[in-house]
Amino acid sequence: MAQPPHPLLPPNDHSSGGAPLPPAWADRLLRLFCPEDLQEELLGDLHEQFEQQVVELGEPTARRLYVGQVIRFCRPYFIIRQLRARPMPENPYSSPFFLSPLMIRNYLKIALRIVRKDNTFTLINLAGLATGLAVALLIVQYVRFELSYEKTNPLANQIVRLTMDYLNGETVDAQDAETYNPIGPKAKREMNEVVNYTRAKPFSKRLTIQLGDTYSVVDKALAVDSSFFSMFNYPLIRGSRNHLFTRPRQAVLTKTMALTYFKTLDVVGKTLKISRPENSILLEIVGVVPDSPINTHLKFDMVFSYPTLQADFGQKEEDWNGNNLYTYLQLAENTDYTKFTKSLSAFSNRLLQEKKITNERVIGQKIGDIHLYSHKTYEIEPNGDAKSVYFLMGVAFLVLLSAFVNYVNLTTAKALDRAKEVGMRKVIGSTLAQIRAQIFLETVLINGIAGALAVGLVAALRSVFIEVAGLPDGFTVFGDIFFWESLVVFLVLSSCLSGIYPAFVLSSFEPITVLKGNLSRSTKGLFLRKSLAVFQLTITLILLIQTFTVYQQVAFLRKQNLGLRMDHTLVVKAPVGANSEQAYESFRQMLLSQSQVRSVAYSNTVPGLESSQMGTSTGINLSDAVKKTYYNYYLTPIDTSFIDLMGIQLLAGKNFDATTRYGLSDTTDRQLIVNEETLRLWEIPTPQQAIGKRVDLWGHQATIRGVVKNYHYESPKSAFIPIILLYSPHFSSFASVKFAGGNAEEHLATLKRIYEANFPHSPFSYFFLDSEYDKQYKADDRFQQVFSSLTGFAILISCLGLFGLATFTVSKRTKEIGIRKVIGASTTNLLVLLSKDFIRTVWLSILIGLPVTYFLVNNWLANYATRIELSWWLFAGPALLVFLLVLLSIGSKTIASALMNPVNSLRSE
Repeated sequence: MAQPPHPLLPPNDHSSGGAPLPPAWADRLLRLFCPEDLQEELLGDLHEQFEQQVVELGEPTARRLYVGQVIRFCRPYFIIRQLRARPMPENPYSSPFFLSPLMIRNYLKIALRIVRKDNTFTLINLAGLATGLAVALLIVQYVRFELSYEKTNPLANQIVRLTMDYLNGETVDAQDAETYNPIGPKAKREMNEVVNYTRAKPFSKRLTIQLGDTYSVVDKALAVDSSFFSMFNYPLIRGSRNHLFTRPRQAVLTKTMALTYFKTLDVVGKTLKISRPENSILLEIVGVVPDSPINTHLKFDMVFSYPTLQADFGQKEEDWNGNNLYTYLQLAENTDYTKFTKSLSAFSNRLLQEKKITNERVIGQKIGDIHLYSHKTYEIEPNGDAKSVYFLMGVAFLVLLSAFVNYVNLTTAKALDRAKEVGMRKVIGSTLAQIRAQIFLETVLINGIAGALAVGLVAALRSVFIEVAGLPDGFTVFGDIFFWESLVVFLVLSSCLSGIYPAFVLSSFEPITVLKGNLSRSTKGLFLRKSLAVFQLTITLILLIQTFTVYQQVAFLRKQNLGLRMDHTLVVKAPVGANSEQAYESFRQMLLSQSQVRSVAYSNTVPGLESSQMGTSTGINLSDAVKKTYYNYYLTPIDTSFIDLMGIQLLAGKNFDATTRYGLSDTTDRQLIVNEETLRLWEIPTPQQAIGKRVDLWGHQATIRGVVKNYHYESPKSAFIPIILLYSPHFSSFASVKFAGGNAEEHLATLKRIYEANFPHSPFSYFFLDSEYDKQYKADDRFQQVFSSLTGFAILISCLGLFGLATFTVSKRTKEIGIRKVIGASTTNLLVLLSKDFIRTVWLSILIGLPVTYFLVNNWLANYATRIELSWWLFAGPALLVFLLVLLSIGSKTIASALMNPVNSLRSE
């Protein structure tokens, strides 16, 4: 027996046993948007169709199709028609819908009138917002580029670079980006997570290519395994992957290098020769690949097969005595990285047990983290710094926020001027929604114009920004869709942040209060305006102190005594090919015969180059050391003239001379010169006590011959490194030539003439030593310039805001000033009266900003081994400057008002 329907069941609930009904909410939705005269007909048809579909397709499908049909009827045409057809309510004074086309046209008309009427405030708002938006857009593009490294590689999340930690006990003494060449194959054999590997052996800039009679130097060349192309996503433009890099003497060129050498991409089968002193190597070109992306750490111009290293460079497959290449592992898809690190740790321990490595540890590093988070020795290129990138991004957003503060402050301050307008609107029937929409639309209009101006500013500043930020040539701004997406997001964000609060403040005025004229005593929004002004000035103060600190620190580094003399010194790179010792000596003597040449020195490296130019070794100890240590020492060969030419101070012992033996074969007279830092690690109290001490050097014995004062091989930003100088008379890497002053171009011409006379087939490559050394400050200089620019923009925006507020304040108190002058107030009294609120704001900003800045500055300086001492004036100077900037911003208006004729002041209202 059928039960009667429950009285509380909804009408369309057919659980009671009735026929299925379509969703009731869908019917309501259709009634809301569909014109009333069409509703009955449409609903009837839809219901009839629904019943038929229930029978044919089942109820669930019929309900879904019904909802879809209803949504398709909710077209913009019907919505607009419904709005236009909305009948006037019985109350003739009620308002139309606040988003009706009529109202939107009205909003735009009023907004344009306001923009034209308050042109001064409009210009201030536009200037602030456009500047803030332009700065934010440029910095966001910069940050996006820095974060985009390796993103073009679809396997980036699966590729890990292996690196080495050098341990002294449990302490990590140094970290090296290079590894041993057998590690990659061994890791693949023993670790289940590893599915592939490639090694990349970099060659220095001295890799010389001979093509016919032409010699050229390849900047970036790598020897790699065949898996390199698949792991790093390099498709072959020419050539085939079959048997690629399985044989020695195979090479692949980038598109640019192929066009440079052969003027065509059809180069497969052609040959190139690597010119070497011992024997040249003829390479067969087997492929062409696209140029390296600008956002990868492993860039190259040419790669050749790893078997070439074994065939022509003496590389052994099981050589655990030298770590001179990079190893990359490809992990299996969906590998848990935490589990992989544990597996890698076990692998490293096995290497220790097998005595493959000693006092070392193998660790992994995702390739996406290399550019911003890796600062190990022997990096293939200088990496960026994540802290600096995020710091600049934070500053850029503060600048943008400062622009928002300007807009909110000026708009809410101007609210008093528009109070009567708002009151009258309410009296004649405007709703809150209409007034808020009006104010918000004005904000959107201002932000839209500011966005267009910001694009113009970005176009004007683009090239300067790329140069200052050190971005590569391929860096794009307008061609990147992300730029336009960022612009839209910023405009929406800017409109909301700067428009919502003023819209609510203005719409909240009570008509009675406004029309009675009591609003002038209202403090609505005053606290917020003062808080925002304090916030804005605090940001300005913090940025200013940071700028002063960065400038002082960079200047301090440049003033440091480096322990070197690098003036008037030209450095020429060693020639290629098989040159005799007589040619090297002839080159030296011909130079010394020139009257302007003071000295010539040969060495394997010179100060200012990366420390990776030197060899490193751990486990060098005094022969009589009780406790062996495993610090990382830097070793480099020099000749007898190097110490004097570089101005390095000899503290004890003697320099190398003509009697010094060269090479390790003679174990009786191997002699070293070390610096003070090396003595400190060996715990030798004084330089004099070090002379004559014996040192264990790779199984040989050596004697400390001399001790030199610490010198900054790298910039003073880094601490002194322990350096061991060996003796070598050969011109194998660099020749430093010290001139006696005079014309640098003439010196260069002399050097080139003599070089080409002795080494006619070698390309002449040189640099000025002091200029090369200064490149180490490039990152700091770049950071200083970008940071100073951001600070300048922040100051500009703050001053614009203060000027606007001062202008408004003075205009509202003109009559009061006139009355005060009539009753005897002096100009000084009036200036104090008009300025005291701004002065209080400055003091409050200083009280808040100084401790915050002290914390930030201390943290930033902790990155430097040599740094300035913080002094009181470093904080007082910027605070005083902010104080003066505020006075300057408000001064013109307050002084003009204080000096105004009281008659004119009293007529102002």
